[in-house]
Amino acid sequence: MAKRIVKWALDGVMLNLSKALEDPKATAEILAGFDLTKLYPTFAEMSDVQKQIIVYGVKQKLADVGASDIADPDGKVTSAKKKWEELLAGKWSGERVNATHAAENKKTLSAIKEASKVVSLQGLLMKQALSTLPGGEPFTEDDQAKLDEFIKTASRRK
Repeated sequence: MAKRIVKWALDGVMLNLSKALEDPKATAEILAGFDLTKLYPTFAEMSDVQKQIIVYGVKQKLADVGASDIADPDGKVTSAKKKWEELLAGKWSGERVNATHAAENKKTLSAIKEASKVVSLQGLLMKQALSTLPGGEPFTEDDQAKLDEFIKTASRRK
C-alpha cells in the first residue's frame, strides 16, 4: 500500500489539506483550505450526511488530479488548488487517476496471459513463468517437451 503523504479534514465549512504526520496526535500544518460554501452556499446549514457526501466527492475530485505522479505534498497542493479553481468556474474535467496503477497492471497481465497461449518459444516461456503464480495454469510435460524443442531449434540457428 502506498504511503499517505497528505491528509484531508473537514473543519466547519473548510476542507483542509495538510501534510500527513507519523504521529496521529501531532498537529499538522494546513497546506491548503477549500471553503465549501463557495461551491455550496448553504453548506453550513446542511445535514451531516449531506455534508459528508459533498466532502467525499470534492475531496476525491481534488485528490484524484494529484494521485498518480505527484509524490510530494507541495505538488498535491498545487494540483488540488488548480482543480478547485476549475470547480469554482463550473468546469468538470479530467479523468480519475488510479495511484496504484492497478488497471495498467491488469492490462499487462492480461496481455501476458494471451501471449502465453501461443505455442511458441516466447509463449511457452511466459506460460512456464505464469504457472508459478497462484492460480496459474499448470505447465505440463507436453508443454515442457514443446519448449525443449523450440529451445533446441533456436540454439541451432546461432
